[in-house]
Amino acid sequence: MEKIKKVIRTRYLTIIAIALIIIALGIVTNNYITESSMIYDHSFKDIREVFFEMISYQNGILIFMVPLALILLVIDNWYNKFKNGNIKHYLLRMSYKDFKKKLIKSVLKISILYPLILFALLLISVILTKGQNDFSSINIYSSYYNVWAYHNFFLYILGLTILLYMQGLLTSSFALIYLNKVKNKTLTIIFSYLTWLIVLVALHIVPYMLINALFNYQINSNYLRFYILQVYFDTSDNYFIYLLCLLVFTIIMLGINFFQIYKTKEKVVLDNEKEMEAK
Repeated sequence: MEKIKKVIRTRYLTIIAIALIIIALGIVTNNYITESSMIYDHSFKDIREVFFEMISYQNGILIFMVPLALILLVIDNWYNKFKNGNIKHYLLRMSYKDFKKKLIKSVLKISILYPLILFALLLISVILTKGQNDFSSINIYSSYYNVWAYHNFFLYILGLTILLYMQGLLTSSFALIYLNKVKNKTLTIIFSYLTWLIVLVALHIVPYMLINALFNYQINSNYLRFYILQVYFDTSDNYFIYLLCLLVFTIIMLGINFFQIYKTKEKVVLDNEKEMEAK
């Protein structure tokens, strides 16, 4: 019992993150089943059709819940190591090179959460359809149906997985920025999440405006769906444009972290001590 209490006390943000994901997936599934039941002659007979439809029933819940959960996981994994000047003692037990490797590995693992949501939705689709692939049940005139995505499902999932993993890396980098700068856990969460919201807007607006202004390339409105799992409408040019923009943002943010904020052991310890004095 004491061990359980200790886990709850020390890892409560991880528990909250898992709960948020379960709740978000539950809401999406419930919305989809409820809405589908009101459509005449609708049936769950094709995995891919159900999967595409489920993505459209997010209602914003996954868009905002997933990054928050990911930020909570990063902070829960590292906050106590920076708290009250602990980082100085923590770094005495290992080389700084090993510390940075551990930090990078942690971010790489936690970022898997984004594509895991995709596979969770796919698993739910398999359960709802009982593993059926009945193309005859599909309404090919539906806005959910895309010929390329349906018939090249593996490539579609692979492309979307890469995109989502990049988003996970980018979101993780926001929490790293504030871990050694802000000693209040709640403020660290708030600042990280606000940064994500700002970059979300930037990723929608900046590339869209620049590409249109500089190259007169008309990106259709579906471009704006790339950050929220809904990319099944367009899997050609817009995908690569957004992936390039996302890659640039991610490299910049990770570069700021590992070549500036966490550049040397001395800088990390000094910044930590300054923050403690200010506190």
